[in-house]
Amino acid sequence: MAQHRSIDFLQRIRAGEFILMDGALGTELERRGVPIDGAGWSALAVRDHGAIVRQTHEDYIRAGAKLHIVNSFALARHVLEPIGLGEEFEALNRRAVALFDEAVAGTQSDRDALWVAGSLSTFAANSDRTLLPRGDALTSNYRDQARVLLDAGVDLFALEMLFDRTVSLSMLEAAQGFGVPIILGFTCSWGQDGGARVTTAQGMGSPVEPFDAVLPAVIDAIESEDVILSIMHSAADVTDAALEILHRYWDGPVAVYPNSGHFIDLRMQFDSVCSASEFQQSARRWIDSGARIVGGCCGIGPAHIRRLNLEPSS
Repeated sequence: MAQHRSIDFLQRIRAGEFILMDGALGTELERRGVPIDGAGWSALAVRDHGAIVRQTHEDYIRAGAKLHIVNSFALARHVLEPIGLGEEFEALNRRAVALFDEAVAGTQSDRDALWVAGSLSTFAANSDRTLLPRGDALTSNYRDQARVLLDAGVDLFALEMLFDRTVSLSMLEAAQGFGVPIILGFTCSWGQDGGARVTTAQGMGSPVEPFDAVLPAVIDAIESEDVILSIMHSAADVTDAALEILHRYWDGPVAVYPNSGHFIDLRMQFDSVCSASEFQQSARRWIDSGARIVGGCCGIGPAHIRRLNLEPSS
């Protein structure tokens, strides 16, 4: 089933079809009153607030999104074990996929017209990078999560918030070989020197590097033809600049899903989130530049995605 759907997804992308992606889950759950635990971010929502997770998926389906990412962002072993949920690793990842399947049923949608991605992320418990395993242990954790998600029914993987060269390569190594598409999602910022150079994301506990130094190193490690590169969880203006760099090194399919707003102590400040019309204007630029998949990350909700439920302008 997954293999057939993966082939269909890739064929559509390669034929130039535009695919609308969903928006944020974590910040949308927060907006809807789910308490966000800093240690596990939105991991506990799968176990304790499944009805709200399911309803959020339903809202994105009704908004017109065709590609959806399940709430597995914070469900790696190395995130769950420090908060005492290591034994629930497999059950929670499977539940994340099942909640999307329930949303499909709840909207009476055609599952064959949708695709679902399993999220594997660079998130660490309490955002503490010292809690990440190293070397083969880290790769093994990601491979285990990918295996469970695929068995649970995802059609592809989304590797999210890539900014650390070492962890990014570990995630890529883990995800390749399963025979399904992979979206590599790079998170970028402006350089701290006040200039306009795009760097990997700041404030993540890892050395900041120029994006045009990290990008070629990761591309060189790609062994599969079934890879889509993405700029994600980056502000709109940074996304514009990062896309220019991406196109210099990559002529394959491209996805974009930015964030909007800002965080204070892991809490999203929704009063600074862009309007749906502003998001639509930015999305037009990305589609016109060749992005075949567009959606949203933190701060971007169903209203933004509904506004984008249209055909690309080129």
